[in-house]
Amino acid sequence: MIALDDVLLMLGLLACGTVVGAVAAAVAERSAARGATAARAGRAVTVPVLVGSGEAQRRGRAFVDGDDVVVIGPGTHLRVSRAAFRSTGQRRVGVNEELLEFAEQRGFVDAAGGRHLVGAVEEWGPALEAQLDRPPRPAGRWRRLRAALPTTPLVLVALALLAFTGFQALWAMGHDVDATLVRLVDHPDEGYTDCGVRWPAPGGADALPNYAEIDCYEPFPAVGDTVRIRALASPLEGSALDHEGTYEGLTLITGLAAIASGVGVVVGATARLRRPPVRLAPIAAAAVTVAPPVEVSSDADLLALLDALAVREGWQASGTGAAPDQPAYAPLLMALGSARWWPAAVLAAGAWLVDGIPGPLRAGLAAGAAAALAWAGWRALTTWLAVRRAAVGPVTSEWDYRLIRDVGDEWFALLLLGRTPHWMVLLDEPGHPPVSGRCGVRGDLQEGGAVHLRINGEFWPTMSPVVRVDDDIVSDMRHDVLDRLRGTQG
Repeated sequence: MIALDDVLLMLGLLACGTVVGAVAAAVAERSAARGATAARAGRAVTVPVLVGSGEAQRRGRAFVDGDDVVVIGPGTHLRVSRAAFRSTGQRRVGVNEELLEFAEQRGFVDAAGGRHLVGAVEEWGPALEAQLDRPPRPAGRWRRLRAALPTTPLVLVALALLAFTGFQALWAMGHDVDATLVRLVDHPDEGYTDCGVRWPAPGGADALPNYAEIDCYEPFPAVGDTVRIRALASPLEGSALDHEGTYEGLTLITGLAAIASGVGVVVGATARLRRPPVRLAPIAAAAVTVAPPVEVSSDADLLALLDALAVREGWQASGTGAAPDQPAYAPLLMALGSARWWPAAVLAAGAWLVDGIPGPLRAGLAAGAAAALAWAGWRALTTWLAVRRAAVGPVTSEWDYRLIRDVGDEWFALLLLGRTPHWMVLLDEPGHPPVSGRCGVRGDLQEGGAVHLRINGEFWPTMSPVVRVDDDIVSDMRHDVLDRLRGTQG
């Protein structure tokens, strides 16, 4: 059974973590606002960015160096011209799930055809835009070094230095006293023995003596012997440390940790700066070199714009023709993954594993666990019923379709009546069918439903609920496609 004190300790740590997270978020927001103000005043600012593609997002730092935007991060050293960074029409929203950060990422391609998504973290977007509006000037060495510093070793340096200085201050504020050994305290499970000592309290003879258990080693002193200890000052008054290596040991551990972390910072920053930079160009601009330009009016309908974009970006004739293999148990896994089971597990653990809690509280936790389990089961069941019909049901309707590729190489299918899109859904990866044609639909073709598309005799699974295409979605898609077409022409 888990002791109630341990549960309270864990809750206290969780509360402290929540407070620290809130403070860190407030500091980050304030730093972003100050960075934007400094950039508008003409000063150089290093900006946090998200780099990657699809789900593979990693954090880096960007700065403006002359006519280029430079991005440095883990395994990343990129350069893209300021004009290309501003003009690229391919954009999408990226999410760093670890830090819950969002960024409007812009799409680029390197000389080898590799795709890269780069965008300033949402709060830092104004700071980067302000620097792009300023006249070009070269970045200094400190700016490059600041961008290349690895975050994790830097945090470890700060923590190690904090531990080192904190222990030194704690020891310095204490004083040596002669204490009397009153007993030996064995810890057989851990395999060590402490010495229990007493020494006079500052209040005089009427005050109760201080007592503490300190580290001690064989050969142990006898009970009643005098032991030299380091009595600690407020707020740890009444505690003590031994003189048999604790000072030297903790000084060595914290000092070496700070030095090792510092070496990691230097090595990591040097490796990032020595990595050859990769020159990027807008994705669509690279496609222009292998496809003839297509003239299209900005007043054309969405399908005409998609035809022009497909030619510009070189995917008008693409398509694997082979649908991804989906095992029979895939709907079950999808259903189980759609529900949140952990609240039931946490509440049940509190009800049956924690020792010493009152009966009514235990009953409340058990009831909460049952309710959470029932809700998760209902969510999984409804999801399974929806996706199962899409996986094994009959084809219920036939549609024309048209694919559109976003900047992260994800493929969306638009279901059409004539030239009007009515539904949209994200296709499963990898691969995709031909970019246009006729398809059959099985499943629930309704807002939020689950469907599969039969194309050329094969069923293509989807990765998103069905979305009804309304005028606002068409307008947003037209705006995105036009931006990408203008990016190719610029």
